[in-house]
Amino acid sequence: MTSQRHHHTLLTKQTNNNTRQKRIWDLLRHLPTFMFRFLRLLSFVFFLLPAFVVFLYHYFACDRIAVYYGLKGAIGENGERMWLSRHYLDMYGSRTHVNGNTTEKEKKPVVIFLTGGAWIIGYRMWGCLLARALVPFGILVIIPDYRNFPKVNIKGMVDDVDMSIQWVLDHVEEYGGDGKRVVLVGQSAGAHIGGVVVAKKVLDWIRQQQQQQSYQRGQGSNEEDCRHLKSTYSPQQLCGFITTSSPHNLVTMRSVFHRHGLSASVQRSIFGGISGSNDYDDDLNDDTIKSVATSDDMDVFEAWSPYHLVKKCQSEYITLISDGNTNRNNNNNESIDQLKDIFPKLCVIHGTADKTVPVEEAIEFLSLLSNLQIPALSKMYPGWSHTDPILEKPMLGNHLYHRDIYEMVRLWTGGSGAVSDEGLGFCNGNIECNSEHKSENAEIIGIVDDSTKAVEDDLNLRPFDETHSILRPICPTTLVEIARVCNPF
Repeated sequence: MTSQRHHHTLLTKQTNNNTRQKRIWDLLRHLPTFMFRFLRLLSFVFFLLPAFVVFLYHYFACDRIAVYYGLKGAIGENGERMWLSRHYLDMYGSRTHVNGNTTEKEKKPVVIFLTGGAWIIGYRMWGCLLARALVPFGILVIIPDYRNFPKVNIKGMVDDVDMSIQWVLDHVEEYGGDGKRVVLVGQSAGAHIGGVVVAKKVLDWIRQQQQQQSYQRGQGSNEEDCRHLKSTYSPQQLCGFITTSSPHNLVTMRSVFHRHGLSASVQRSIFGGISGSNDYDDDLNDDTIKSVATSDDMDVFEAWSPYHLVKKCQSEYITLISDGNTNRNNNNNESIDQLKDIFPKLCVIHGTADKTVPVEEAIEFLSLLSNLQIPALSKMYPGWSHTDPILEKPMLGNHLYHRDIYEMVRLWTGGSGAVSDEGLGFCNGNIECNSEHKSENAEIIGIVDDSTKAVEDDLNLRPFDETHSILRPICPTTLVEIARVCNPF
């Protein structure tokens, strides 16, 4: 028995090594493309160097602590201790007193920010500017790190983010945060991972309800674990989810990814697809990728696509309602209406000049939410690029994105005196009401959000003051405009 177990362990390690070697090989095959984009990235950083000096100084000198959120003493793949891995989070503002009150006992609302990085170069430091803008106004900002490709594929990233959210909900009050006032925010790949986590948590909730119904009918066991994720929190414990510049539909984004340097084989490796012997990376175009993609590949991309996961939530919820109301007269519309109560509040933000993730991604996702009658606020930034919300605009002293996050936190967490969503320029799912971007698809988007009224209580966050000294420009406009030309994103 011992020898068999040892043999199984060796096989598992060998399989993990082979998988990781294949992922690395997928990257090395396209080294010239990556090198070109890396050189553009270096140029981008060079021209923004004055801002990055401030960025680095603030990161190491501010009110920030690094906390381990992983499993204590656990051993990861290939025998690596998990405390040597990426399971750490940066917590900003745990020692910062608001309004000069050094004896305050009020728990702070919490923002969990998931950074982007094309699933390859993500790092928790990238969210420093956002934390720098929000902490002075009484927000506790937490930025978890997560493993990247090729160390893990998307499943490992989702598991890491899910585990970090569980840690925050369990332990944030030890650091002055309010575990009942937590808002999840993601940008780019981080927003995609956050969307997958939220959708899978909704699916877990639905499947647990289905399991309880089956058990009550004497079918199956109530102890069977049917969850996608290992965490125990419910999606309703998140006050809201703000998704920014997110690739919601991985199926339609595949050709876009390829044009930006993520070849078909690398995409399949990141998202766990099937890599056959006949690769089709060279001279790939939109028609080719649609014609040669296997059904296995499509299933895998849909399995990690927030767009398709939300659709799956709807279909499984209808099944749950129909099974639970066999003796009642229920129609599908009533079932769909109630699905919104399982999701946290949603907000979709996107720049209309985003070339990395076209704004149509946001439009189509909002259209889906509208069709399913899931309330969602939206805001399109005219002329903003993929990285403008987190880099160029804040460096120029434009903190519109940070202000919008701050006001949504006040709105969703019951802050007294919070501005209404209309007052902030947000739309109830309607693109055209706040954007210069025009699309025929935008005309079909329009839902009423009845769940965003502020609740008056004892939380008193002061208004976001864009004249605050910490929000001043940190880079000359000329350098920022030159850097835009070099921006690889």
